Amino acid sequence: MTARDVAVRRAGMVLRWAAIGLPVAWLVVAVVTWLFTGRFWWWGGGAPLALFFLVPLLLVAAVPMLLLARWVPARRDRALLSLAVAALALIVARRVLSGRSWLWVVPDLVVPPVLFLAVPVVLLAAVPLARMGRWWTAGCAAAALALGAGQAGVALPRTGSPPPADALHVISWDTYCWNTTDDPVRFFRYLRKWSADLYLLQEHSGCGPGAPTLIDDDGELRREFPGYQIAALDGLLTISRFPVERQVAVGAHANPYAPSWRHAALRTDLRVGGQPLSVYNVHLFDMLYLTASPLSPAFYQAIRDLDGARGRQFDALAADLDGNPNPVLASGNFNALPGMGQLDRLDGLDPVDGPLYPATLSFGGLRLWRMDWTFTSPGVAVHRYELRSPEGMSTHHLQDLHISLRSSDTKV
Repeated sequence: MTARDVAVRRAGMVLRWAAIGLPVAWLVVAVVTWLFTGRFWWWGGGAPLALFFLVPLLLVAAVPMLLLARWVPARRDRALLSLAVAALALIVARRVLSGRSWLWVVPDLVVPPVLFLAVPVVLLAAVPLARMGRWWTAGCAAAALALGAGQAGVALPRTGSPPPADALHVISWDTYCWNTTDDPVRFFRYLRKWSADLYLLQEHSGCGPGAPTLIDDDGELRREFPGYQIAALDGLLTISRFPVERQVAVGAHANPYAPSWRHAALRTDLRVGGQPLSVYNVHLFDMLYLTASPLSPAFYQAIRDLDGARGRQFDALAADLDGNPNPVLASGNFNALPGMGQLDRLDGLDPVDGPLYPATLSFGGLRLWRMDWTFTSPGVAVHRYELRSPEGMSTHHLQDLHISLRSSDTKV
């Protein structure tokens, strides 16, 4: 072997170790930083952040990896089987605990729902690589796929009918602390360019220290949206071309971490072409706040408090919906992931889906979570539903839909 061959071989070894060592080192430093400071530092953005998604799977897989060493000595075979067992265990735990216990809030946010579909598919594709335990690996991966597909939030593309001439154009958007772009002209130009009949906007507020600060800009809104009617409540802003005949505050519950945020939804009863339509502009409490170290009791107390308050908000919203005889459109930031048990409380409504994977929330540069939803009652037809880029002005994508009302004799 020549000196050049030795140098090439050593360079290859260095690159392989660097490919493994640098991400692991980054992960260790990021986790330690989070544990002791409660703050996330994502050097490099979304690419290294993706490493976190594997942590729960690998931690759970480590248990069967150790326990099966005697029966499945081949490391590759044992690794595939352990990953399949771990994937199945995580999906079963999510179906049981998500939205029903505050204990599952952190795993819910760490593991993007799409992985509950992607991981079993990859494991099934890798089954031929195994020699021992192949059928066990295939069985666990298939069971994980069967249970996880409905948890992933993947939806078939819509095939709705073209919007009729009298369809309502609705925009629903969590603006993330309202106009934080330092360019109000651009912000309002972005809103107006949709020429919507109805705007449902959340976080009509400033980013205060630890809590949203409410904004009083009624005059500016009326200049920007002449001819519209405006209704506002605790950072919820509804702007409508149609008459607002009634305004109702839904789900009044205290948020101990954001005193100015007190309601689950702003309900406005509109008159649209002689027919009633009840519109719910929804923004439920956050799932957690990244302001305390996970090593401190305060971190878990906040999760538990918020989970309980959000559950009461879901109950109040469901109760108002159940008692409402009008056609219903409910849209906004529900702070709920696909498959969460809390969404079961809205069983009387139909979720609106559009893209194959309708993720609405970006974090660390990755758009992998769906937190924003639209639901309709049978009296509302949805003709088009799309997600639009916030163009850097929010972490949430904008929901853009066209709806129409079916014939109804119901009165407001």
